Amino acid sequence: MSFPFRCVNFVLQLATALLEVIALVLLIQILFTHCVRGQEYGITVWMYIFFLPPIALQSVVLVIFRLCCTTVGLDPIAMTFNLTSGLVCIACALTLLIAMSEHCGNEFAFLFYLSSAFGIVAGVLHLLNACVCNVFMPLSEWSYLKPSKRERKKALKKDYA
Repeated sequence: MSFPFRCVNFVLQLATALLEVIALVLLIQILFTHCVRGQEYGITVWMYIFFLPPIALQSVVLVIFRLCCTTVGLDPIAMTFNLTSGLVCIACALTLLIAMSEHCGNEFAFLFYLSSAFGIVAGVLHLLNACVCNVFMPLSEWSYLKPSKRERKKALKKDYA
């Protein structure tokens, strides 16, 4: 049962990492446009450039580690990362997309739209990956306790039995 889950998780993580890297490359190109240099766009671009690189780097690292270790990315920490990264990606990309749609537009408008679109799709894939992890995560992962607490629980059960 865990093999299809692991494959779906890996494919989603790989697709997310690729989309985030593409969005990041487009976003770097946006930084050199005259509308950003002329400060027509301020917080929307800078918020996106502040949050996207660490998220993309973490996604790429997770994909690389998944090639070596099959259990990386299948735990509650990875699920939390996917959930928060998805929400942050969608929020930042939507902010940039809405700001661009209100602007009159120029020859670089397609870069803004494409970077935002890739960011939104990557965010949705992050959320989808978090949901897949949530549904198919083994119960032992959810009830993980430190060994010392585990031993105390066993001792308490033994005393009551």
